[in-house]
Amino acid sequence: MTFKEKTGKGGLILYDGKQVVRVAPKYKKNDLYNIGVEMTDRKGTGNYDKERKQFNYEYVSLTEKNLYQQVKKNLKDRNIEYLDRPSTNLLNGVTFTSGPEFFQSLGMKFKDSGRTYHKGDKKRQAVMVPDLKSKDDIPSSVTYFFDSCMDFLKNYVGEENILLAQIHYDEDTPHLQAYFLPIVGKVKRKCFVKDSNGNVLKEEITKKNGTTSIVPKLLRDDKGKIVYEEANGKFLNCDQFWKDKGGALSFYHMQNEFNKFITERGFNLYRGDIGSSKENQSKLDYDIAEKKAELEELKQEKENTLKIIENSKNGLKNLENEDNEELLNPTKRKIRGYKEEDVFRIIKYTKGLQRKIIILSTDNTNKDIEINKLTKENKNFKNNSELIKRNEIIKEQKDEIGKLKDLVNVLENNIKNLKEKLETEVNKWKNLFKKMCKAIDKVLNRDKPKENLEEYEDIADAINYGYYNKNNKNKDDFEIER
Repeated sequence: MTFKEKTGKGGLILYDGKQVVRVAPKYKKNDLYNIGVEMTDRKGTGNYDKERKQFNYEYVSLTEKNLYQQVKKNLKDRNIEYLDRPSTNLLNGVTFTSGPEFFQSLGMKFKDSGRTYHKGDKKRQAVMVPDLKSKDDIPSSVTYFFDSCMDFLKNYVGEENILLAQIHYDEDTPHLQAYFLPIVGKVKRKCFVKDSNGNVLKEEITKKNGTTSIVPKLLRDDKGKIVYEEANGKFLNCDQFWKDKGGALSFYHMQNEFNKFITERGFNLYRGDIGSSKENQSKLDYDIAEKKAELEELKQEKENTLKIIENSKNGLKNLENEDNEELLNPTKRKIRGYKEEDVFRIIKYTKGLQRKIIILSTDNTNKDIEINKLTKENKNFKNNSELIKRNEIIKEQKDEIGKLKDLVNVLENNIKNLKEKLETEVNKWKNLFKKMCKAIDKVLNRDKPKENLEEYEDIADAINYGYYNKNNKNKDDFEIER
């Protein structure tokens, strides 16, 4: 499927929409639970439409109970090395989309949501949302666009590293949202000073707070710089991943590569201002910025309305100071320019403004509450301390139980080994005893072995204590003769 390139007067290219590729490269352990809930249960800060949720599509789904377990299992199964710390960047997020006008150009219908934008190029314009009643309302060209975005992501980060990917039609604008592991095949590691036996030496350092700590001693060159060594393998390393993609220019290169890729697929999207310093912004941060901008507009409108009310009050006050007869006298009316209906109009207008300021104040309070809610959700989204604390306690308990189970296994193995050794030793002595009894029977010319163990003990005692008589070897009684 291809789309024709549009040109305007003078040969200028007319784009169908703006290219939007947002990257969030720093998701840590305490972020993963909320990300998973937002993706699977659609609970977060977005403007979710329950009726459109059924049209969402999953490229990559969770196979574990939550996103954190999915990450841990993937890293373990693939033997990927990483630092298991709360500060480690485990996942990266990426969103591919464009504005409603682009999806409209692909045949998708939109409707007015009743809301307006409060910042950016579309400030004060109506927020348009997809008008979907069935799957047939999603054009194949839109599906093909997101398939192309997914193909780009697979090539860019590696298909095996993508842990979760979905198309969302239940929010304001259709978009592909995905999360992947930043895996690299080569990293640079710090070198440490070692002794002649290869053991790492340690040194005492003083921290900023004045306390001391014993740490491995770093190897430095003659200029005092830390020496690094290169290691090959499979590593989870977010910093190295984006350094390999271009470092400070990595997102810039990614935007260029995506635009080239999507153009070759037949889509006509504007890349954006080359060299722009605009930073990537998460969907949650964007929502909060929208609400803050809306609040600023309301505050400004409130101030303007208060000024109008104040001017109206001053005008009324001036009218009240004038003589009523003079105000209503036709002759004076021509001079002053005031009419009775003018007075009532001003009074009515002022009352209307007073009602409006009450409404605005209420609306303003509601927006304050909504922004506080969003900010709180943002904080919880990025730092769910209670959940982390609970999970850490559970992990500690599981680790302790695991250690006890390992100890039990070791003890059981030791007991089993001891039993086997004891059984071997017992069998060895049993066999020896049988041989000794057989030898005794042979010396005593017995036709068959004795049935009682005591009879063999008697001759053993007789020999050991010196009262065995060779002449009596045909006797069975080896008691001491009196």
